[in-house]
Amino acid sequence: MITVTLDDEQLAVNSLTRRLKRIDPNGTHEGFVRMEDMLDFLENNQADIAFVDIDLGYAVNGLDLTKHLSEKYPGLNIFIYTGHSDADYRVQALDLYVCGYLVKPVSEEDIRTAITKVRTPIRELRVQCFGYFEVFYGTSPVKFERRDSKEILAFLIDKRGAEVSEEELRVILFKEGEDGDEKRTYIRNIIDDIRKTLGKYGVPKEMISNSKGFYSIDTSMLRCDFYDCLDGKNVPSARLGQYMEQYPWAAGVKKHLFG
Repeated sequence: MITVTLDDEQLAVNSLTRRLKRIDPNGTHEGFVRMEDMLDFLENNQADIAFVDIDLGYAVNGLDLTKHLSEKYPGLNIFIYTGHSDADYRVQALDLYVCGYLVKPVSEEDIRTAITKVRTPIRELRVQCFGYFEVFYGTSPVKFERRDSKEILAFLIDKRGAEVSEEELRVILFKEGEDGDEKRTYIRNIIDDIRKTLGKYGVPKEMISNSKGFYSIDTSMLRCDFYDCLDGKNVPSARLGQYMEQYPWAAGVKKHLFG
């Protein structure tokens, strides 16, 4: 998941983001002391939860900001995070349709409990390999800037964490024998595009590792129907007998799976 924390005290920001990283080590947890920086982040990333302090020391206080956020980002789960235990503050905050009101100091267990009370379900990245390959965030397909990015990601997922050489990736996209600095640079740009695109949904760039021109994917960071099937889980879509149908190179795995 992706969370943002806004507090005018850096120590408070560090404390909360540190706890969030322990709770969700594969997520993206950003902390801010400047409201403008947080708003810039929200413009470019689809956050799941915002923790907002009331007394920010700005012309706009936390309650006003919460109202703005709830109107602009109706799917954002907002928690008031403050040193105030005053009942009037609590009523005002809940009137703004926030998910909850946390009083400092907040324990890790308090945060875990709060996360279970979100009003908008936390979306997750989901990979579909059976049928046509697709990547979803919640119920919406992830849009890559380059069509080739999606295919290279599919190929890495198909390899289940095994290292793939840069040359193998070039063969996927170009005719065998086509080489050169331009092609190598293009592959690296594709990898950067995948990382950038998935990063918007909270996936760390470390999901794809690069070791001297060999790329691999960290399978633990993905929810994938293909991996679930290999783990023995019941995957109804596997009964269709189809696997990454748009990619000819996937025919070998399809034959192995379905005969």
